[in-house]
Amino acid sequence: MNANRQTFFKLLPVLTALVIAMPNMAWAAAGKFQFVTGDVLVKAQNSQETRAAKGGEVNEGDTIVSGKAGFAQLLLEDGGKLTVKADTQVKIEAYKYNGKEDGNERALFALVKGGLRAVTGEIGRTNKQNYLIKTPSATIGIRGTDHEAHFIPVPVAGEKALGVPGTYDKVNSGATIISNASGMVIVQPGRTGF
Repeated sequence: MNANRQTFFKLLPVLTALVIAMPNMAWAAAGKFQFVTGDVLVKAQNSQETRAAKGGEVNEGDTIVSGKAGFAQLLLEDGGKLTVKADTQVKIEAYKYNGKEDGNERALFALVKGGLRAVTGEIGRTNKQNYLIKTPSATIGIRGTDHEAHFIPVPVAGEKALGVPGTYDKVNSGATIISNASGMVIVQPGRTGF
């Protein structure tokens, strides 16, 4: 056997492991942190946790968790911005953008608790249904928007809720649609919907 074939067979287990892992790998970043203040973690799909830092990437499938004094802003690949407020947990469930709106682009964020401000970029300009923020109680759609979503969970025993549990959305510009099984409401600029 020549040296090249021997090297190939020695590397075969490593190559096989890489191919098996490929479906779970994130190939492109959803965005990068522009700034981070306080305690902010990024939890990858494989449960690996890293401290968020300026310039650090966030990928599809990652969850951003900010502490009581944590705060971070991401510049997304489509030019949008996502500001993660204190005491927040948000997962980037889906993020696909290949440099243009062609119907395949997607941005789906799951806001588990806390608040965020989202300024939409290219995703959702034409295909607005491709950009959503989900909470445990509702889904927020957009219409070319600068808005602030907030979810207050039902408090656990011994905790006090910051307000009435549920999904809130304040629109700075554009409009949003908050919907769930009970119906939907369109939120206009300068208004907050619940």
